[in-house]
Amino acid sequence: MRIRQMAIWTLLGTSLWAQGSDSGFRWVGFRAGSISFDAQEGVSTSAFLGAQGGLVFDQQHYGISFEGLLAHPRNDLFPGKKLSHSEASVTFLSGLSGDPASGFWPYLGLGLGGISIPKIVPSTQLVQTTKGGTAHVALGMLHRPAQGFIWGVEGRYLLTFTPKDLREMQGSLLVGFTWRGRPVSPPPAVTTPPPEVKATPAPAEAPALAPPVEVVVAPPPPPHAAEVVPAPTPPPVQAPVPVPPPPPAMTRTPSPAPVPDHRRPSPPAPASTGSALIERLDALLLGDMAKSLELGRNRIQAIPAYHWTLRLEIANLPSTLKNAVVAFSPVKPDLFIAPIQLKGGRSAYQLFLGDYPSKAEAERAAKAVPAFFLEGGQRPRPFPGNGILAQATQ
Repeated sequence: MRIRQMAIWTLLGTSLWAQGSDSGFRWVGFRAGSISFDAQEGVSTSAFLGAQGGLVFDQQHYGISFEGLLAHPRNDLFPGKKLSHSEASVTFLSGLSGDPASGFWPYLGLGLGGISIPKIVPSTQLVQTTKGGTAHVALGMLHRPAQGFIWGVEGRYLLTFTPKDLREMQGSLLVGFTWRGRPVSPPPAVTTPPPEVKATPAPAEAPALAPPVEVVVAPPPPPHAAEVVPAPTPPPVQAPVPVPPPPPAMTRTPSPAPVPDHRRPSPPAPASTGSALIERLDALLLGDMAKSLELGRNRIQAIPAYHWTLRLEIANLPSTLKNAVVAFSPVKPDLFIAPIQLKGGRSAYQLFLGDYPSKAEAERAAKAVPAFFLEGGQRPRPFPGNGILAQATQ
């Protein structure tokens, strides 16, 4: 029996060590439920109260929990006797869903523990307590609907290692407090706006040309005939010399103004200077990691020598990077990524922010990042820009 228990604990410890990370979530809480005892015990179904604490590791694939409970069942033969039944156990949890962005976490559990079984001796009517080891299998679900709150349900089948090999059925409800980990509630759906297309304005309809105005040149007035003034009889007066008429005024017909040619569209406006930034953010929101890495490499190569940037986090999933972009909304942050090789051969993504002339300015910027990047004990830190592409291991 000891060899089997040691083998189970060794496998459990190896799995937990392989999954160790600061990206999981923790919880503590109270349990309440009902126990159906083995018929051999001679006690009726009873309610119980207890406590539970646990943690879920990176990517929500595995976890572990610690449980304890206390019940006061009644004996069918001696209903007046007060009995005390207690259990303590540890359970290895295997997640049935590994999406860190989801608040629901169904799991299958296997565990070991100890039990204290009360028994009444018929001849003396004294309560005798028997202790033994247990093994159990559990099926349950945890849900984190809001920051700091967790609840769950679980069904458990338990087998004791006492001489009688007793069996129990348990159903319980958990209510407690949680901390750390990725968002405890599903993030809002992110609708990626389609790329902005600048429509070429339709050519304006040329205004209808007014019919040409016919300019009629007035004919010159007829020359004034010389007026003969008859001289009085005494003495005769010479007639005045006729004055020639002025030359006729020349009227110039105005030439029509040139009509602009609206059939040729104007050249398109140059692309905005932030188009590369928008393209990087769109690639992260869409989860296009190949394009995000290519654009990130271009951004890193553009960082001047001896400048600094700010490394916000190391992420394993594209959904984590998408949540990081959403955390800055409505601001359009200067985010870019670079690959990194972790211990054990796993690949991940480094998420960087900005370009700063000095390390001191990068440290000041680290104090103004959203609270999203301070969860789980993580802290953004300055990073030399010329050292990003050269780094291969973490």
